[in-house]
Formats: sequence, C-alpha cells, structure tokens
Amino acid sequence: MRWILCGKNDPAVEALEILLGHGDDVWVIGTSGDDAKDGWQRSLVAAARRNGIRCDQPERINDAATIAELADYRADALLSIQYDQILRGPLFRQIGCRCLNFHFALLPRHRGVSPMAFAVLEGDSEAGVTLHEMVEQIDAGDVFAQRAVPIESSDSARNVYDKVCVATVELFRDSYPFDSERLGPAQPQHSGAASYHKAGDFDFSAREVDWSRPAAELHRWLRAMVFPPFQFPETRLAGHRLAIEAVGGVVGSPVSAEPGLIVARSVSGFDVAAADGTIRVMSFAEVDGTAVAEDLVEVGDRLGVSRDDAS
Repeated sequence: MRWILCGKNDPAVEALEILLGHGDDVWVIGTSGDDAKDGWQRSLVAAARRNGIRCDQPERINDAATIAELADYRADALLSIQYDQILRGPLFRQIGCRCLNFHFALLPRHRGVSPMAFAVLEGDSEAGVTLHEMVEQIDAGDVFAQRAVPIESSDSARNVYDKVCVATVELFRDSYPFDSERLGPAQPQHSGAASYHKAGDFDFSAREVDWSRPAAELHRWLRAMVFPPFQFPETRLAGHRLAIEAVGGVVGSPVSAEPGLIVARSVSGFDVAAADGTIRVMSFAEVDGTAVAEDLVEVGDRLGVSRDDAS
C-alpha cells in the first residue's frame, strides 16, 4: 500500500514505523520547523531519512504544484498526525485519496489548537484522540474512531499530552489499513457540542501566577500551563523568578491568609493561599531550570512579592 504521512513528533515517528513494518511505501511530509534533530520528541524528518524514504517539507502544502505532486503519488490515503498546516479545499478535491487526521481531542470538543491545555483548563475528566475525515472546516469531519484517556486531578497538560500520544499510536495501529472494513461507517459530529480554539486564545507567554484568583480555577490554570520544555507558570520570591513544575491534585480548604502566602510545608510540597482555598506546589525550580536552594522557600513567605514588599 502507499501512504502520504504528514506530521511531527513521536506519534508520527511510530506511525511511520508501523507502516514500514507492513512493507508499505510512504512519502513523509514534515513540518517546516522540523530540523531533523531528535529533541524532547523524535524528529519525523530524521526518521524518514534514516529509513531512506522520500521526505519533503513544503512551505505551502496547498500550492497547486505541491497538490499535483501529491496527486501523482496515487496514495491510498493521506494521514496527518500533528501536521502544522491547514489543508484546503483544492487539495481535498484533487489529491485523489481520502485524507484522515488524528486530532488530539475527543471531538467535537476542543477543535483547533492546544486541545490538551484547554481540556485541563476547562476541567474535563477525559482527553483523547479522534480519527476523522478531513474537511475544509477545521477538525469538523466525520469521526471513525476515538480513544479516551483519563485526566487526573494532578495531571498537567504535558502529562495529558503524553497519555494521548500513547493512545494515538494504539489507535493508529488498530485502524490500519484504514479501509471501510476496518474503520466502519463514519459518524457525523454534533456541532452543537463543538468548541474551537484558535492560536492566541490561551496566552502561554502570560506566565505570572495571580494568587488572588479562585483556587479551583487557578489550580486548573497552573496545570494547563505546565508543559516542559516549553513553559511553566512563574512566580516571584526574594528577587528570584521561580517556575512551578507540578501541583498537587487537591484544592485545600480556605484559610485566613493573603493570596500567595505559604501557609504550610510537608514532604509533598508547599500549601499556598489563593482566594478561597490553598494549592499545593509540589516542585519549584529557577526559571532557567536550575534547582532552587533548599532554604529559599519557607513557610510565611509570600509568593508574587519580594520579602521586603511582604513585610
């Protein structure tokens, strides 16, 4: 069989390995930002080169010349896993094969970007991956299959991403060879239940913690912001900017304390006052990733202000 595989990161690399394991022909379409070096995730471009298969990184996949090349390849399907360009109508109409996407959410919720962060931020109990037909409206095509994973109360967006990556590879393996016998009939999405997020809806550059927010809301925001190696929520203390690497799963009872005040310490972390409860910070680091001095953070310190301001 013959496939066009568009995407990036570990799930796309494992999908490539599955296809090659079946002896299939694959043309890899990598993202423009893939520098063919393995980092926090493996590079799909590097994997393609190691296996000696065709790999391209078109700047504009919807250009007429690129569409014509894709159509000439006569693939059984185009498969997309975290590909970063939006495929447009002319490509769908001219490519000559079905186009299938593995979207990292349980559609119709969380169409668009950053679905793991929004699943945590909005308090969802589950996340997952959806295999769906690609159409001109983003992430709105009919659904063939889904795999759900639980979101625990201490899970960060990165934790959820890692779970969804595993579920994606499992779903990819179980859906091969992506024919009607294996997939069955597709089900339309219920548009009334849909949500959509565009770039900028979650400002990941605004990392300063506002300890005066309601505790449950802040707890979800902190977890949604934790996505190493890209970002952590940040707070100030005694001339230091500290990254919050992990928070506990339970919001504590309200206390009579200023927001940001560290009210208790235990083996599992520091309890910090928010507007109407406490949040357990399990791990701090300097924003450059170095360890925090053991005596830097103490009960009675107030996060978000300097010690002089707090006195």
